[in-house]
Amino acid sequence: MNEKRSQILEQLNRFSPNLIDRIKTLSEKDWSAQSRCSDWTVKDVMSHLTTVLATYLQIIETAKNTEDIRNNPKISYSEPGTLDGKSVASRLSQRAKETSGNFKSNNELVVEFGLRFKELLDGFNSCEEHHWDLKAYHPVNWVSIYGMLLWTLFESSIHAWDALNAVDEKYIIDEDLAPLLPQYFCNELINRWFKTPDSPESPSQTLAVNFGSSESVRIASSKGNLDIDQCAINSFDADAEIHTSPSEFALLITGRKDLVKSMEDSSTQLKGDSSHIVSFSRWFTGS
Repeated sequence: MNEKRSQILEQLNRFSPNLIDRIKTLSEKDWSAQSRCSDWTVKDVMSHLTTVLATYLQIIETAKNTEDIRNNPKISYSEPGTLDGKSVASRLSQRAKETSGNFKSNNELVVEFGLRFKELLDGFNSCEEHHWDLKAYHPVNWVSIYGMLLWTLFESSIHAWDALNAVDEKYIIDEDLAPLLPQYFCNELINRWFKTPDSPESPSQTLAVNFGSSESVRIASSKGNLDIDQCAINSFDADAEIHTSPSEFALLITGRKDLVKSMEDSSTQLKGDSSHIVSFSRWFTGS
């Protein structure tokens, strides 16, 4: 199996039961607490994630059973590529609240969440080699079953933080999953979900993100395009360089933490052109 896929699956298979055990310990007060998503309680977040995982299982099973679902006349989809996090935020918020209200008890939600996460991971774990590149439909874009694995990595790790950090400020983005998240952030079929490109008239800018490892993330804005990719550190010139941890970067690029605040508490350091502070905050405003 591809090494990157293997790493993601291995870590998600570890993360899932640990997360389930963690949410089992939440009190009634914890479930009703305001989460790190401004409009959702902890229960709303976990209800949303439960629905997401169930939907992703349907997506990958449909893709597995059809060589190319785009050519199957029995399957009809709205053409993807028009949605992003901002455009559907209010719709997702309302749906999460409605779903949350449908669970009679928090324990019922825990059981349902555990079942859905296990079923989805079973679906991924049973994939054969030729399955991973099969086309899969996500409203953001035509991706692949591997792309849906990246979405699962993102949704589960980020929303776990949204819920658990609200009741335990020491909880961070899982340190084993966080280094894998740049594969999601740098996927051009996916990352339109959370980025806001500059206007074509804006000056070109290039920013390096250094995690203290052999790879970095390059963020380049030019002529109205905002490109994000992974490359070896020191393999390109940059106007500025962010030094941070993978866990902290996941919060920054999804707009969950402000870059200035991260610098103030010494979680992040910026070297070079300080105008990138404003640029970064404009590019990544949350999803």
